[in-house]
Amino acid sequence: MKISLIQVPYDLGEEQVGMGKGPIRYIQAGADRKLLDRGFEVKVETVKRDIPTENDMLKKIANINANLAKSVKNAIDENYFPLVLGGNCNNILGILGGVASSKIGIIYFDAHGDYNTPKISISGFFDGMPLAIATGQCYPDLLTQIGNIGPIPEAYTMHVGARDLDPKERELLENSEVQLLENSELKKDTQMSALSSALTKLQSEVNEVYLHIDIDVIDPQEAPGVNYRTPNGLSLDEMEKATLMIAEKFRIKAAALTAYNPDNEEDDKTLQTGLHLLTTIATAVANSTKAK
Repeated sequence: MKISLIQVPYDLGEEQVGMGKGPIRYIQAGADRKLLDRGFEVKVETVKRDIPTENDMLKKIANINANLAKSVKNAIDENYFPLVLGGNCNNILGILGGVASSKIGIIYFDAHGDYNTPKISISGFFDGMPLAIATGQCYPDLLTQIGNIGPIPEAYTMHVGARDLDPKERELLENSEVQLLENSELKKDTQMSALSSALTKLQSEVNEVYLHIDIDVIDPQEAPGVNYRTPNGLSLDEMEKATLMIAEKFRIKAAALTAYNPDNEEDDKTLQTGLHLLTTIATAVANSTKAK
């Protein structure tokens, strides 16, 4: 299998600061070599922002994601699997724009909901809104600027692993058609039957998905290098099992690993967790492709 390892080294439009350092660190640590050693053909590319830093945040984010969409589309057109190393979770918008399918599902792993809107957000933090934007809850003009074909239906969407939801965000999610599978449900279910049932339900809507993993869905003991540490997350083993289960049920069209901040790292724990997840994703996709 051919993999396009796409770096997006930006944090809210700013290059190589905070979470924008994460993608570079993965490459420095040999992410591409690890995949090569597993028998994959790998090319590495970096998404560039091509407007001045003086532009406002939303213009910079739109520009970065529009360029990411082009990279993802080119990868798919050349029969490469787009595996994105993202700074922010808003990279979902560029990835969906590049996949450009009206029948793509979203499986979104994150400790946080990312389902706030400007009307309900307590903090106004833009990167607490990407999944809401992707499903058409807010910032419709942003999707147009990025080149996305339009919002993804809520019924095509799963949010998995949340353990820190704002009250109004929870209300919005629970009143939507998004399948919300919280971390507490997963942690008490050692056989992951709840996840399996939710995936089966999603299969009635779509057969292809975009897999999004914010590394803070993993417990801080294994992934401390994040901006918002939240205890009692998934273990690396649980995340690996979940990824393999998803690959058995769906064709994964693209995947992203986001939100690693090396500034908050401890003994390279998050780095090693992320590198392991990258090889897990690649292997799961390759096996799924062979099976189909």
